Amino acid sequence: MEAKKFLENGVVTFFSGKKEYRSLSNFWEKDVEVGGRIYESGEHCFHGEKYMRIGEHCQEENRKKILLEYGQTFLKPSMYKTCNVVKKMGGKSGLLLMDSELLLWSSLGIMVQNEICNYKFETYSEVKEDLIKSGDKILIHPAMRCSAEKLKYRIWEGRGIVKNGMVVILGKNMLGNIWMELR
Repeated sequence: MEAKKFLENGVVTFFSGKKEYRSLSNFWEKDVEVGGRIYESGEHCFHGEKYMRIGEHCQEENRKKILLEYGQTFLKPSMYKTCNVVKKMGGKSGLLLMDSELLLWSSLGIMVQNEICNYKFETYSEVKEDLIKSGDKILIHPAMRCSAEKLKYRIWEGRGIVKNGMVVILGKNMLGNIWMELR
């Protein structure tokens, strides 16, 4: 019980299903503009930009066209009406990426997420208010229904645990880290 209280005092979690701090989630349904392109949410933007930027780097004209056209399906007004659908269509249910494209995205994705967070920070007072309200607590985008073992390989999510009287974050928690840097 002491560990739970320790976490409550030192950690703030944010995700789409939680009303408080929801503005920090990519599932928050407010427009995001990146690279002159407008999306209905951070999630739409993240996946749309994935295909657009990989397409922009592609040398093979046929594949480039496919990637760019698919990326446009995430633009506002998107054919994908919920962020859950967007996540699926930007993943294994959508246009699959080749290994070389996934490798490129592993570096571009962090840059894109920084752009999304910066846009939201500069544009929406709710985001600034949530960051101020979080004080100096650790911001964690929690991995739901994920074992500690699988969490080792998660880039965007994390989980706080108490170990030797300290809060330790499992997972890379990149989204939380980006927000803490902006704060």
